[in-house]
Amino acid sequence: MSDIKDLYAKDLILKSQATTKAAVLEEVGNYLQEKNLVKDTFVSAIIEREQEFPTGIDLAPVGENLPNVAIPHTDTEHCKTKAIVFVKLEEPISFNNMIKPDEQLEVNYLFLIVNDQKTNQTNVLSELMGFMTNEENMHQLEELDSEEEIYEFLTKN
Repeated sequence: MSDIKDLYAKDLILKSQATTKAAVLEEVGNYLQEKNLVKDTFVSAIIEREQEFPTGIDLAPVGENLPNVAIPHTDTEHCKTKAIVFVKLEEPISFNNMIKPDEQLEVNYLFLIVNDQKTNQTNVLSELMGFMTNEENMHQLEELDSEEEIYEFLTKN
């Protein structure tokens, strides 16, 4: 598998002012569709999958005052490539907790996985979890604002 850092692209580091989970997934999905990275079934598939299999991750056990994250993804047949889309939310959005699906988490960042290959999704998830559960990484990410700074940080860590 290629290095996870190769899955980031400058034009896939986004900021969003969306205020709901569905709105941000639709906004990002439509952007990816415009870039021809996903199929027209992607938006509905990722929203549906997020309802059935929540991806919110509570980082409180990792360290104090860490922002929560979500890792939305969907099945390979809705994707045309392999990439990680990073989304910094202007305001936290409620996502259901991956571990306790009935619990809501306020999420600040999305690491949205686009994957057209049947294999390797667990490798990407595992590497993302390794990054997110590093307290220093998440504190440093909080300090960054521009898409360029975020891209440089994600591809170097």
